[in-house]
Amino acid sequence: MTIVDKSVERLSMESALHTLLRMEDCGAGNGGLREKLLSLEKKLASNQLHLAVLGQMKRGKSSFINALLGTEILPTGVLPVTSVITEIRYGVVPEAAIFYRTGQREKIALSVLADYITESANPGNKKRVASVEISYPSTFLEAGIVLIDTPGIGSTHAHNTRTTESYLQQVDAAIVVLSVDPPITEIESQFVKSLKEDIPKLFFLLNKTDLASAAEVSNLGCFLRDELTRIQMESPEVFFLSARRALQRKRDGAGEDLSGMQTLERRLRNFLLEEKGQVLVRSVAMDTLQVARTLKFAAVIGTRAQALSPQELDRKRMALDHLLVQTEVEVRELGVLLRQHAAEIVARVEGDLTARVEASVPRVRQHLKSFYSLHAKATGQALGALLESFLIQEVDGVFRCWRLQEDAKIEAQLGTLSGRFVAHTNAILERLEKAAGLLFEIPVEHVSIQCPLRVESHLYYKVERVFHSLDSFLLVLPRFLLRPLVLRRLEGGIRRLLDMNAGRIRYDYLERLRASMAEFEQELCAAVGMVTESLRSVLYKRNHGNQRETPAVAILDAVIQDCSQLSLDS
Repeated sequence: MTIVDKSVERLSMESALHTLLRMEDCGAGNGGLREKLLSLEKKLASNQLHLAVLGQMKRGKSSFINALLGTEILPTGVLPVTSVITEIRYGVVPEAAIFYRTGQREKIALSVLADYITESANPGNKKRVASVEISYPSTFLEAGIVLIDTPGIGSTHAHNTRTTESYLQQVDAAIVVLSVDPPITEIESQFVKSLKEDIPKLFFLLNKTDLASAAEVSNLGCFLRDELTRIQMESPEVFFLSARRALQRKRDGAGEDLSGMQTLERRLRNFLLEEKGQVLVRSVAMDTLQVARTLKFAAVIGTRAQALSPQELDRKRMALDHLLVQTEVEVRELGVLLRQHAAEIVARVEGDLTARVEASVPRVRQHLKSFYSLHAKATGQALGALLESFLIQEVDGVFRCWRLQEDAKIEAQLGTLSGRFVAHTNAILERLEKAAGLLFEIPVEHVSIQCPLRVESHLYYKVERVFHSLDSFLLVLPRFLLRPLVLRRLEGGIRRLLDMNAGRIRYDYLERLRASMAEFEQELCAAVGMVTESLRSVLYKRNHGNQRETPAVAILDAVIQDCSQLSLDS
């Protein structure tokens, strides 16, 4: 494709967006559609392509990014590392910024990055990091690429998978990192299958080739291509790499490339030169197409309404108004059911928590006695510090594994729940579209929605000080008097300590479920609202005699045709 062809495609996409924004239907009564179009216009104008590095945990995603940039920017390790989304952009000076969920921003040195984005230093994202942005002077990034490191899917930390899934709507292209041990799992196959519907361009990288012979790598590559073809990936681009060798070679600055990095880099350079703009246009076109189809459906009804007699129009308007009201009632009822399900989940969590505390109190008391015996000579403030550290470890031990299991249960429940409610909402939309189509005798093309439901935790545990300021008199007691008093106090307070942290856990689940359910419900309502408000808009204007005679349907047909072509050919 020539430079002229690419410019024409971009201008065509810009024209389509401007056309939709100018249309009175979008500007007058449908803020949701207009906001969506403005965000797409901004995305196209930015000329930045979001290239995500995706894959299952421990496939070597962070190692690959380090090798691609030629330096160890991102932390790597044997245990699951990345726990938050990390965006890497071009910048003259290497630096990092932490964006917190509170809205605060903090600049940090790259040397302490691991304290914020690793599971070991920031378990469960207790520091409430929303995202991280890194600036780095890389020629690869200078071309307008935002490189994204994502938490691994299929991690034992369920929030990592949810974090990655929640970011996918912002991704324009992706490198899916796999490895030779094994080349692809069932979880990865399902993940890739879901990706191909939403991400315009996918590359596949078979990492850790230094762990296998050349013959084994060749066989594994054939197996991987066969599997990708089986899940309907057309002509998948598969590359072979040893990220470890690639980084070592860039450090040494010499030697034959045995890593496979040069082959991949050539392809990526060609992608930046030849295809980046096309992929960005395609990504915008796919989203614009949904908006245009929604507007066309309303416009066709508006056109049909103009041909009706006043009496027949009033009758059909009343019937459609009834359909719209019924649709909104059904959506509100779904919201009530959704909140009821959330309450049921919280109630089950409360029951599980109570049982966990009951079972743990005797065990923690026994651990306390054993710990006390091991530190028989400790007294005063030193004893207090030892006990506080011991108690926080005990609380963590009581609830950590339990919470992992509980999160897995909740994740499964929410997956089923969101699937069911999205299906219900799509069914409501489909009934509305079919009924409106029959009422005005027009064909219907159903526009479905996708709204995943996710939760994320910001919990940390708490213990009280062993010696408060009012207990200063205890510190002057001799050891043989102080230690029995402290032990009795702590033994008696174990249940209260566990109950206090169980309450924190309950509140954490309650708040994140409430926030997630509210966001999910808002997304469902917005999706339905784009259709209902578009329908109301055309009939309302017709009723007040201010419908201009414009070839709205013909304009939208042209936009749909352009976007369909751009989403397929770019």
